[in-house]
Amino acid sequence: MSNQTSAAQQPAQIQFDVERVELANGLVLLLSENHATPSVSINAIVLAGSRFESDDKAGLASLVGELIDEGTTTRNSQEIAEAVESVGARFRTAGDYQTSGVQGAFLSQDIWLGLEIAADVLMNASFPEEQINLHVGRRAAQIKSRLDVPRIQASDAFNEVIFAGHPQHRPAIGYETTVAQLTRDDMVDFYKRYYVPENTLLSIVGDFNKEELKQKVEEIFGKWKPYENFAQPAIPAVNRQMEPIEKFIMAAKEQVNIFIGHVGIDRKNQDFYALLVMDTILGSSPGFTSRIPRILRDEQGLAYTTYSNITASAGLDAGRFIAYIGTSPENLEQALGGLRGEIARMAKEPVTAHELDSAKAYLTGNFVFDFQTNAQIAEFLVEAEVYELGFDYLKTYPEKIRAVTIDEVYRVASKYLAPQALTTIVVGPVDELGNIITLN
Repeated sequence: MSNQTSAAQQPAQIQFDVERVELANGLVLLLSENHATPSVSINAIVLAGSRFESDDKAGLASLVGELIDEGTTTRNSQEIAEAVESVGARFRTAGDYQTSGVQGAFLSQDIWLGLEIAADVLMNASFPEEQINLHVGRRAAQIKSRLDVPRIQASDAFNEVIFAGHPQHRPAIGYETTVAQLTRDDMVDFYKRYYVPENTLLSIVGDFNKEELKQKVEEIFGKWKPYENFAQPAIPAVNRQMEPIEKFIMAAKEQVNIFIGHVGIDRKNQDFYALLVMDTILGSSPGFTSRIPRILRDEQGLAYTTYSNITASAGLDAGRFIAYIGTSPENLEQALGGLRGEIARMAKEPVTAHELDSAKAYLTGNFVFDFQTNAQIAEFLVEAEVYELGFDYLKTYPEKIRAVTIDEVYRVASKYLAPQALTTIVVGPVDELGNIITLN
């Protein structure tokens, strides 16, 4: 077992120490003591999700993540649920695009129980057939219900276009046809291949004694055997489109939902912080700091909700730049013109000093609210490890935001926004040419 210690501080009364420990089997343990409340958050994150699926098995990783707590070789699903409920804890498992695994919140006196259950579902999931059938049935209903939500339908259609040929084109929950064909063997194979210690991060934050906890983790997780010659699949890069694309999808609803944008950036992009400032100025702040909400929502009254961002979906793979608005059909052309116009203006004109200062003040002031709870800090530790942010991020983040200049915002906006090559998806009462259809 090898140790590496680092401290993280932020001027606004937030500080915590982080210890990183790597077990002999490859599992990475991230610890931070916080004795403010007698509770502990446990995140056991497997670095595998739907990005490792094939198209014909879409939804597999998500189902595996849901099913690992539905029975193990030592406990059935009811016994797991009763163990958690008996101590008033919270415990959930899930699978998403990039990661899968466990999130739990326990009283500090019940931390050993939390660790044992987390280890059990990660190491010994049994995938009972009856639970598989139940979850597949629920998933089919969930997929159908997405078609009744135009905003989700528009988002899915947007992804299918801009990420064509890349794993991100698929919704993580899969398609009705692919989910129906998944077998127990598929799930067990994915589980055995990727739920392995050298592909797992265990983040624990809260009221505990670090030395005692390290010994307990070694005792419980140290017996988890590595996967021989483990390697993550290579994921191809996704390229930004070179020309505009439009798609209009009929939905008998009273509102049109519009997504405009293209492929964005990955989280390790060196321009991330300048783009975060750009995001805040263009459309990701809830108040008057952002142009799109202020102009399209507050001044023109086109929508209750409108926003844009390029950094929010940045991950191990490039995410998406999106601008969204939901509005009345009669405002379709004005809304499209407004979004496109503000994107083009951001890429062609420098922002003002007032906009820059307001955005930086918002980002540095709001930042502290992301570190108020054990759960938030546990999640941050995983992100810091995955994206190599450094555990001194609470100190370096404000410094990086404050260092952003008008010239940098202009440079990154010009580089990463492509007003001449936007995908536009509209879902609502429209025909395939974008003409408004009157509903009876």
